[in-house]
Amino acid sequence: MERFNIDTCAMLVELNIRVWTARKLDRKVSDEVIAVKQAGSKGAARVNKNLLTGRQELDVIVQNAARVRNYVYGVTMPWSDSGTGIRLLPAVNFAEFNNRMLTEQAHHDALCSAFVSVYPTLIVAQAMALGAMFDRNEFPPADRIHDKFSFNVSYMPVPKAGDFRVDIGNQAMAELQEQLSKIADERVKKAMDDVRIRLKEHMVRMSDRLTIDVVDDIAKPRRFHDTLVESGLELCDVARSLNITNDPEIEKARTALEKALTGVRPVTVKSKRAPAKELSVADTLREDMHQREALKAQVDSLLNNLDW
Repeated sequence: MERFNIDTCAMLVELNIRVWTARKLDRKVSDEVIAVKQAGSKGAARVNKNLLTGRQELDVIVQNAARVRNYVYGVTMPWSDSGTGIRLLPAVNFAEFNNRMLTEQAHHDALCSAFVSVYPTLIVAQAMALGAMFDRNEFPPADRIHDKFSFNVSYMPVPKAGDFRVDIGNQAMAELQEQLSKIADERVKKAMDDVRIRLKEHMVRMSDRLTIDVVDDIAKPRRFHDTLVESGLELCDVARSLNITNDPEIEKARTALEKALTGVRPVTVKSKRAPAKELSVADTLREDMHQREALKAQVDSLLNNLDW
């Protein structure tokens, strides 16, 4: 791989969203289950109860956090293998990404504030919902529940192999710089491989969903969601900025997929009772079998020509 200064074209970002799980291990019920089932080991069963069972107030926060994480994973690339969630963000995307995170943080805080305001009433309601399993002491105090939630985004520069602050000797310095350069190259390769995998997996999914099966001489097109097209176009757009090494193979595959998707000519539907309507690309592919087969053929050709 050609060497380049990754620290000038990308940065590291880490997203940490903490949400109260409202899950609690019920040791008493766990022991009862073990006794009833006559299990030989005391740790054979663990019953975790949902303190807010039947309530949606916390679910919306959990679902929103998952949505934000999916967005971050979609517009960044893996960097660290430590499991800390550090991701590689192209520098050209920083302004847009940071503005999005500020908006998401404000939304998260609003959802959490709404939950905190109704939390005391939820505890009362759960006394009936949990029955004999209800234990008021398992619920955090109302004045501390807000501490169970947080939303933090941290930005860091990509470390430079030659950036040291200690004198470790010329030989050791050279060896350490070489080692860190190798690690950086491996991580850049991993990041670029992640982009390749995303493109290939989507093309494989498109090829499968665009297939027209024939059963008893009857053509039966496979069903697909609108996101098959929408997310494909979004991926082509994202892959452009994620390709920080200007990898020609990634750019070739990205532009070819984008050209194939944008090449679908929307079908116009006419009706006596309504004005003519132009169908979306997804609906066009559901109605026009010739364009559907043509797009699948293009995608299959792209897949066959991939070297990865």
